[in-house]
Amino acid sequence: MPKEKNTKYCSNCGAEIDIKAKICPKCGVEQPLIPGKVSNWWYLPPIFLGIIGGLVAWIVNKDVDPKKAKKLLIIGIVLAIVHIIAYFGIRVVLVSMGEAREVARDAVRKANMRMINVVQEIYYGENDAYYTSVSYPSRIGFHMAETPADPLTKDPYGWVDNTRNNQKFCVYADLEKDGFYVAAHGGNGEVATKPYTLSDCEKFPGFYSY
Repeated sequence: MPKEKNTKYCSNCGAEIDIKAKICPKCGVEQPLIPGKVSNWWYLPPIFLGIIGGLVAWIVNKDVDPKKAKKLLIIGIVLAIVHIIAYFGIRVVLVSMGEAREVARDAVRKANMRMINVVQEIYYGENDAYYTSVSYPSRIGFHMAETPADPLTKDPYGWVDNTRNNQKFCVYADLEKDGFYVAAHGGNGEVATKPYTLSDCEKFPGFYSY
C-alpha cells in the first residue's frame, strides 16, 4: 500500500515543503490552504440542532475545509430562522382560527336571540302578552318546542324574570367578544353589561318602545 504523501510544493518558489506548512520556509510566502475532506455526516448537526449544530460544525471543520465549514454554519442559521418563522406562523394561524370560531359562535348566539324575539312577538300577537317565566324556559308555548342553548357551553341563555310584567321580556346571550346580546320587547341589540332587570334590556341602540 503506497504511503500517503505528506509534502507539497511552494506556490511561489516551488520548493518541497511540509503539507501542513502555512508559510514556505525557503521564501517566506504564505501558502494557499489545501482543503481536506469533511464528511457529509457534518450536515446532520445543523439540520437537527440549527444554529448551535452549525456553529459546532464550523468550529470543528473551519481549518480543514473553510468553504464547507462556512456552508454548514449558514445551513444552521437558515434552518433556525425557518423554524422561528414557522413557529410564529403556526401561532398566528391558530390564533386566527380561534378568533374565527369565536365570531361564528357569537353569530349563532345572535341568531338564537332573534329567533326567540320572533317567537315572542308571535306569542304576543295571539295572547296580548309575552310568554312569562322566572328563568330561561325550556320551551315557549307551542311556538318553540325547545329553546336553543349556548353553542359552546350548551348552557341555557340568560332570562330576566317577567312574571310580574307580561308586557315585557328579556333574554340575553353572553358574547365571547365582550358584551351581551339581548332580545327584548323593543327589539334586539348589544349591551355592555349583564342585564338584571327588564329596563336593563332597553339600553341598547335602536331599542323601540310602544
